[in-house]
Amino acid sequence: MCAKWYAQRGFATETVRQARSWYLRFIPECGHLLDLGCGRGEFLESAASAGHQVLGLDNDAAMLDQVNEHPTHHGEALDYLQSVSTHFDTITAFHVIEHFPVPEAAALVRLAADRLRPGGRLIIATPNPGSLPTITHEFWRDPTHVRPYDTDLIEYLTRESGLTTESSGLNPESELGLPVNLNDLKLEPPRTPEPSSRRDALATGWISRHMADSAYGENLERTIHATADGLLHTRQELERIASLLRRFLEIAYEPSEIYVVARRSSG
Repeated sequence: MCAKWYAQRGFATETVRQARSWYLRFIPECGHLLDLGCGRGEFLESAASAGHQVLGLDNDAAMLDQVNEHPTHHGEALDYLQSVSTHFDTITAFHVIEHFPVPEAAALVRLAADRLRPGGRLIIATPNPGSLPTITHEFWRDPTHVRPYDTDLIEYLTRESGLTTESSGLNPESELGLPVNLNDLKLEPPRTPEPSSRRDALATGWISRHMADSAYGENLERTIHATADGLLHTRQELERIASLLRRFLEIAYEPSEIYVVARRSSG
């Protein structure tokens, strides 16, 4: 199912690799790494290149067929974690937890915590329910998704499993899905008038001197000042509206992936 779905959606390998590689910053020490739901092996490649000894697990044999030169195991995450006696320095689960209801997700976290060495890390990433396009349609396009998880719930599950949260938040390398370019909301700075020629300056000065004391001149001056004030107010309002719209888009179209990094105590 997963391999066919990836092909249907056209998920680019390089896009996935870039988003996954961002998590290497949380595991600077090289060691044994288990990637649950490894898919085509994008993160396995990145982690192996960084010096980790990697093992991938996935329940889709067609996905594992696309993994290049890295050891993998075909099976279900819960079954594997229950049966294996190996302990790992890092266990990752990218876009796995949303495929489980809460009791099974809690079991997954608990079993993963038990398979960590002291000081080992569990990294969980999942679609961001705070992202408008993600929660309204992107998440539910996948027929194997069960429910969304936010960072608070994931942190709760890791804490109940005896782990301590080291970091959580948004993955800046994940897609935004913005309908516009935010730079388009920036107003151009006011243009400075081009300097007048000497002839224009003389003409303007002559008109100003002869109209300064006339009623028409006074009315014209008031009109010019009122128009300038109105234009300034309009620009200020446009800047305020653009700022509010930008803030709304930044909130509604957050990065599409959230994460939690939790650590087992060293004791």
